[in-house]
Amino acid sequence: MPARLRLFRLHFDPPPRGDTVPASDTSSHPTLTSAPETVSAVTLARRPSGVPQVDDFELRTLDREPLAPGRVRVRVRDLSLDPYLISLLGEGHMGDSALPLGAVVPGRAVAEVVEVAGSIALAVGDLVVAETGWRSEAVLDAAAVTPVEAPEDLPASAALGVLGMPGLTAYAAHVRHLRPKVGDTVVVSAATGGVGSLAGALARLAGARTVAVVGSREKARVAVEEVGYDEAVVRTEDDWVEQLRAACPARVDGYLHMADQATLDGVLEQLAIGARVSLVGVIDQTLGAPPTRLRAGAVMGARATVHGMVVYDHHDLAAEHRTRVAALLRAGQVTLREHRFEGLEQAARAFHTLMTGANVGKVVVGVS
Repeated sequence: MPARLRLFRLHFDPPPRGDTVPASDTSSHPTLTSAPETVSAVTLARRPSGVPQVDDFELRTLDREPLAPGRVRVRVRDLSLDPYLISLLGEGHMGDSALPLGAVVPGRAVAEVVEVAGSIALAVGDLVVAETGWRSEAVLDAAAVTPVEAPEDLPASAALGVLGMPGLTAYAAHVRHLRPKVGDTVVVSAATGGVGSLAGALARLAGARTVAVVGSREKARVAVEEVGYDEAVVRTEDDWVEQLRAACPARVDGYLHMADQATLDGVLEQLAIGARVSLVGVIDQTLGAPPTRLRAGAVMGARATVHGMVVYDHHDLAAEHRTRVAALLRAGQVTLREHRFEGLEQAARAFHTLMTGANVGKVVVGVS
């Protein structure tokens, strides 16, 4: 009998607060003929200082865009929230300019095609992945959307997480940077998030001993009991370096970094000879801390190799990544783990949750 697909979704519905904007009631709009003249969107109200706050964003109503030939109208179903967005809200990201105040916050989504104009290879009802931004509906060039490449037996939202950019990040770091073998010890920071949970699973399946670095005792429990790490250490506790040494008696052969300077320093001092390090994210620097530094002596002493991870460099692995990870999902060897919020009005709250590290799994906002 085939193994059952394991899907963990933490749902966070809008809290019953008077200042919460209610989700739009679509029950009276079952067809396109009664489409509204406006759409909802979240815009940047002020530039975040440190961790983004809910009132850094504003939920607004915008006029519905007209549809020109060669373009498609899509209704957003599942919106992906990703840490790189914080750079766009400040100084810019990877050569892109900072987002102007008042502009719609960028973001990738799974969306449904609801209208097409001209002769294009898309039809109403198709599911696509597109850079829609934080909005309920978007009009885009047909060339800028991609059909969802998630098998029909898996949720379409997997294309935003374990089968999407976070999953490709973890997969590329695994096969090209960390390259764990049987008996290695692999340490992963931000270990229960969208990237970290898959990276840990891939290392475990390769025969490595896996150690999670997390921010709380509850996260440590989740990392071991639910995600499948062998051990977990809590970086916010005073004795976390001693915890790390105890969890890694043969030292660290591979490290995937998505945490702060103190975590990077502590792990680098525990590297084994020939260790491999993948620098995926420097979240404290992104939130305003001083530039991240490497302990050169620790790297030299371990004869370690340090890789900078930019996922855009690894798109040649995308098809291989989707095929392999989809098979692992079906076999129950990898879990599709989502931390979901329902309603576009919850996007700012969801982003705050993500940037404080309070999420477990890929953060997704259900929009329609």
